[in-house]
Amino acid sequence: MINSVLIRSTFKPAIRLVPVFTIFIWCFLLFPGLNIAQQTTSPPSLSIEKIRDNIYIIKGGSGANCFLIAGKKHNLLIDAKMTPESFRDMLAEIQKTSPLPLGLIILTHSDGDHVNGLRGLEEKVRILSHQKTYEEMLPAVEQMPELKDTLPSETYEGNRLMDFEGTRLELKNFGPAHTSGDTIIFIPESRVAIVGDLMFYGRDPLIHKQKKGTFFGYLRTLELMLDYKPQIETFLSGHAEPAGRKEVSALIASLKEKEARVREMMAEGKSLDDIKAALGVQSPPAGSQVRRPPLVEIIYREIKDKK
Repeated sequence: MINSVLIRSTFKPAIRLVPVFTIFIWCFLLFPGLNIAQQTTSPPSLSIEKIRDNIYIIKGGSGANCFLIAGKKHNLLIDAKMTPESFRDMLAEIQKTSPLPLGLIILTHSDGDHVNGLRGLEEKVRILSHQKTYEEMLPAVEQMPELKDTLPSETYEGNRLMDFEGTRLELKNFGPAHTSGDTIIFIPESRVAIVGDLMFYGRDPLIHKQKKGTFFGYLRTLELMLDYKPQIETFLSGHAEPAGRKEVSALIASLKEKEARVREMMAEGKSLDDIKAALGVQSPPAGSQVRRPPLVEIIYREIKDKK
């Protein structure tokens, strides 16, 4: 069953108090560019590459990969870079590929490198996300009303079918994974899926526990991505090159292998510190302001919680 769209006002006043420490954490996670020293190195140049049909990947700039779906009268943008400068530069670059006005932005999730660029939005544009993404963005925006226009104006739950000027899209959330509000955009006729931060290569995936992400949800989501019908052939993500089914299968296998090793050592009575040492997990750098638990620790604690 297709869930109805939930319309949210972006001009909703704050209705609850948030502790100062919580405000700082949310601003750091959602809007890291606001109070951090400016980067000394310039971001890589923006580039736009056609993937298939009317689907393009946008690399470079500050923040994650973004994606363009060129319509007949408007452009659809997926995600929004990290800074308003990169966002505006991206819009200018898009015009060289598809000189149409921006009609819709879809957010794959709430991380700052995917949403902070919305501060550079200079005109009213529909912004669509999962309901949980809206909720994850809300605390910081309630405390900083000038950021109200970065909030999604429309949300969905479960899944939503839509037609964007002749391109059929299915937005799906399979439950908490990287965050609680991850959106996968399936484009069935092109056999393409845009998956946000649900795929990493050469490093462990990030699970944001403060956003209700889970390892087992992440694993399940990857499996459901592969099971989607019609079969998807190309997977586009925020921090990797376009991938095929072979790469997704290999990622699933590597995560299951890590889970099995953690379970084996837990059965032997080893402590979390022993397991982390055996798997080569390094301690966080001294002075880290926000500590994200490593994947091994997340797996360990989720297994313990199930017992």
